[in-house]
Amino acid sequence: MFDQLIPSPPSEKTSCPLWLSFSARHLETHRNTWKLRIASLAVLILTFASTSFAQVEASPQDYGIPPGSVSPPPPSLALQHSYDVLNYHLYMDWYNVLANKSLRYDGIMQITFRPDLVSPLDSIRLSPGAPYLTVDSVTSGGRSLNFTSDTAGIYIILDKPLASSDTAVVSLYYHVDNAGPSGYANQRGFYLYYGGEKMSGGYVVPQTVAYTMSEPSDARYWMPCYDEPSDKALSEISVRVPDAYTAASNGKLESVVNNGDGSRTFNWVEHFPIATYLMCATASIFSVVTADYIRAPGDTVPVQYYVYPEDSVAAATNPVCNVDSVVSMMKFYSSIYGQYPFEKYAMACIEPFQYGGMEHTTMTTLNRKYEFSRYDVAHELAHHWFGDNITLGTWKDIWLNEGFATYSEAMQLQHVSQPGFTAEMNYEENEYFMEYDTAKYAIYAPPPALIFGLAEYYKAAWVLNMLRNIEGDSVFFDILRTYLADFRFGTAVTSNFINVASQVTHTNMDWFFDEWIYGQGYPIYSFTYKTFPGSFTFYLKQNQINAPIFRMPVDVGVYSGGQETTFNFVDSLNLQTVRFSYPGTIDSVVFDPGDKIFKQVTAWTDTTLPTLGSPPSIQVYPNPFNGVAQIQYSLGVDSQVTIDVYDIIGRKVESLNEGSQQAGAYQVSVSNHNLASGVYFFRLHTDSGNSVTKALLLK
Repeated sequence: MFDQLIPSPPSEKTSCPLWLSFSARHLETHRNTWKLRIASLAVLILTFASTSFAQVEASPQDYGIPPGSVSPPPPSLALQHSYDVLNYHLYMDWYNVLANKSLRYDGIMQITFRPDLVSPLDSIRLSPGAPYLTVDSVTSGGRSLNFTSDTAGIYIILDKPLASSDTAVVSLYYHVDNAGPSGYANQRGFYLYYGGEKMSGGYVVPQTVAYTMSEPSDARYWMPCYDEPSDKALSEISVRVPDAYTAASNGKLESVVNNGDGSRTFNWVEHFPIATYLMCATASIFSVVTADYIRAPGDTVPVQYYVYPEDSVAAATNPVCNVDSVVSMMKFYSSIYGQYPFEKYAMACIEPFQYGGMEHTTMTTLNRKYEFSRYDVAHELAHHWFGDNITLGTWKDIWLNEGFATYSEAMQLQHVSQPGFTAEMNYEENEYFMEYDTAKYAIYAPPPALIFGLAEYYKAAWVLNMLRNIEGDSVFFDILRTYLADFRFGTAVTSNFINVASQVTHTNMDWFFDEWIYGQGYPIYSFTYKTFPGSFTFYLKQNQINAPIFRMPVDVGVYSGGQETTFNFVDSLNLQTVRFSYPGTIDSVVFDPGDKIFKQVTAWTDTTLPTLGSPPSIQVYPNPFNGVAQIQYSLGVDSQVTIDVYDIIGRKVESLNEGSQQAGAYQVSVSNHNLASGVYFFRLHTDSGNSVTKALLLK
């Protein structure tokens, strides 16, 4: 989800973090990514009408996966509970809401489920609703069930215990009172605005619109459900609306039934498992503009804009972003991530909408103000790989949704313009630094009030950018494609992604994610240098407080006569002094010339420089390694240098004679083609002492 407050009327009561601020760019181009919880919004209303529900058990094929085509996803570390929801079948009647301005709606929710952690299972508990949502009755197979509904949830006693192999269906008949803009002050989950309605500040609603908006946990306020992202299910949503209206929802439009009474019922079926916060319904008077994405011969994915009629021409021709632009974005994302995973992609563009956009599966909701913004459209589309296909297992892992979509948005820009990508990443970096001045927290498990703070969007996008810079494009995209394949249509948590990164790189990546995801802050560097005949000494200091000392591979750019020479080493110290051989005249030295690290750089203020003379040291990077090991060593004084490699039983298997070296930092590569997998010891011999490190070779 990519959010933005409406900068102009209507005025609403909002729950807004005190640290929130807007720049001119935020207001003009919708680049603000704070996700704000709106405490009081207008509400969508439903009125009950009869419908029938087929009681069928979901099968693997119901998840859109042909038998034997893919393996089931590996176990996620996401939350589990006593039962597993297989299917939500929801009927909502919005006729009186839209035609007669009723403040009451009725609905039926049919839930198909099976035991999960508990067997036999004799009861289920759904998420607690709200004071304005009332469950009138619960049935199963035509029999009434006993239930209670309170602040702890909706507790249903089954008519018989279920064994682990059993499947059951319960139907909940419910209603909502006092819905809509004049209703319950704290209503959440779905919202309603009437065309011509005058709101504070002189804003006039252009046309009547009703919609749901659930992230993170508001689905329970407009439909009874188990409202946690870890339990994904198939969905069927049917909505009755006046004849002139269109009801849009997740998945494929299976039918539109003319009821013969001035109303129509739209029946939507989502054939892939989705989380409750990604379920939606939106009703208004829409024109639909369609293009096709050809996924494969004979496999066409419709791409659609649901827009107000006056916007239909722009949806087809807008020079910045139109329906064909969305097809192009889909092609690009499919080329780097794998094919678009769902049966359609549509965007319902509405106003008022208190956010920039929301990635409801296959039916994104977009603020009409940003319906043709490449940023917003690209962000929400990317969620259909990261967020909708793989869904976060807990809200502590929100960066797996928002960081990935934000970086995808930037890469879509890079695909068009490298300078545009660089400018976007710099913008995100600077915006985060402003937030960090007032709110310091780690990306993982952010404070509840900051679950949609800039750490989850901008800093997280930069974490992915740094991972890409460290590993290179080939390995980086292999990590992402492996992650998407392993957890396809499932849920994942942060440790699942770290495990995939370590698996693909054959390296324990904990060091990287510990400091960047589980730790707060970022490095604040200062540097200087001193030249000598044939060499220079580089001094690097980390100055951050309330944050760890970061271990990162760093680059140093030396410029002479318009030419650049790049040196690199691994920095993991509060103060590091290294000497590099350089025979030429130095015009300038730049730290991190490629801007690969999420950082700030401040001026060097120390009046004296540290002197070399520290003991010799050696390290191997990466560790574990495969293919080629990079041996990095440093000398405090000039010395003769030899590096010996020993296996686990003490046999010397390699020896490198580096000869006479000046004090400084050096790097040498060693191939492991003749070595077997296992632990090896690397010993640095110098005139001033020795240093030993060990590394693991994995083939």
